Amino acid sequence: MKIFCKLYGHTWVHHTETKKVQWNNDKSLSELFPKSEGEPQFFRRCVRCGEMRPWKQETGT
Repeated sequence: MKIFCKLYGHTWVHHTETKKVQWNNDKSLSELFPKSEGEPQFFRRCVRCGEMRPWKQETGT
């Protein structure tokens, strides 16, 4: 954690990690098909120090 984050707090931005894509071929071995695993993950990431926290939807009034 950088000193600026300690003094003034983090500056959060939304960050997404995409799904992992695995390319598989069919029985003829001539064509590739994408297969994705898992769901995209959403984080909040501090611009200054790089700390990542899970994204939680905030409910507004």
